[in-house]
Amino acid sequence: MTKFPLENLRVINFGWVWAAPVLGHTLGDMGAQVIKIETRKRPDVIRFLPPSIHEDYPLESLYAANTFRDLLGVTLDLTTDKGQELARDMVRSADVVIENFTPGTVKRYGLDYDAVKSLRPDVIMISLSAAGQDGPSAKIATYGNIISCLGGLDVHQGYIGDSRPTTYGTSIPDPMMGILGAFAVLSALRYRARTGKGQYIDLSQWEACATTLGGPIMDYVFNGRIQYPKGNRDDLMAPHGVYRCKGKDNWVTIAVKTEDEWRGLCDAMERPDLADDERFGDTYSRQTNHDEMDGIITRWTSTLTHRQVTRQLQRAGIAAFPALSAKEAFDDPHFNARGDWVEMDHPLGKEVIYGIPWKLSKTPGGIQRPATMMGQYNRFVYGEILGRTEAEIDAMEADKVLY
Repeated sequence: MTKFPLENLRVINFGWVWAAPVLGHTLGDMGAQVIKIETRKRPDVIRFLPPSIHEDYPLESLYAANTFRDLLGVTLDLTTDKGQELARDMVRSADVVIENFTPGTVKRYGLDYDAVKSLRPDVIMISLSAAGQDGPSAKIATYGNIISCLGGLDVHQGYIGDSRPTTYGTSIPDPMMGILGAFAVLSALRYRARTGKGQYIDLSQWEACATTLGGPIMDYVFNGRIQYPKGNRDDLMAPHGVYRCKGKDNWVTIAVKTEDEWRGLCDAMERPDLADDERFGDTYSRQTNHDEMDGIITRWTSTLTHRQVTRQLQRAGIAAFPALSAKEAFDDPHFNARGDWVEMDHPLGKEVIYGIPWKLSKTPGGIQRPATMMGQYNRFVYGEILGRTEAEIDAMEADKVLY
């Protein structure tokens, strides 16, 4: 059986930033041929995110190094008639078309679903817009870190007693939408395999983000309560938090759900007396006296490294793990034993990127090529796939159609 389950699938990706490229490379990692369209008039925003691979190449960021792998990058100016003609030629051979612009943008270029379907009747097209293709807020301008605020995630993150929303420090919704989009595309491909018909997928990033808050939303609907940040606390578990350890800025996470786990923690701390202390005798009491309990735990964890605490508590069956820095995550022996980091030969030098997070036993896929540089595959796509001659490609480059 083939190693790549999506071989012979062609994807045209007009999308940009983070969500659409993640959707593209997820399909590409599984064997699809994914063509990413850009223009130097307006380079993909993610190319600018610092740091870059090399200071002389500011458009080759380390974020792009991860999200642009397994993509065939071409340049194309869709504001030109010739550029739109080339785009239509690509769509005719496409199984899937991806875009994530403001609703109405692709229609200006003759690339909305009706137009695309007229070129390839069984095509699957997905739009990953901020708020969907219709509704009063459909044309809002936003980025992923704003979507998490709109979706209600940020208002639940922060210090206890402080209702100010706190961002995650990275755009969590973007890669999440890429994976959800891949699931939607695969579902539509399954439908097409049964019926021979394509379809349009309208993915609202705002709506998808809000699905993670089913509990708090229903709490408001049924009980009229509005939930606010709990810091590192939890409604079911106590203790539940992040505790300082020995060393510079080292922390360990500890989560205790059952009474047996609590007694195991007390034994590990060599404080069996705490197990029957009325302040901590059950989950409710521990929740009520959480601050005092945290102080006791911290006095113990601060005498050990976060790895030492982890080993002791894991042996006792307690959920505990270091809060890993980027360096620690990269060096982690478990990650490396499973091949979660992949070294690639990029045109600008060696690079290490994240691997495929699922392991299929028969068709695992694999990263076939490093991140595409802008326009790197112009000759291959326009020549070998679309059949344009070298002279025609040279002329289009001179006229800045391919730009």
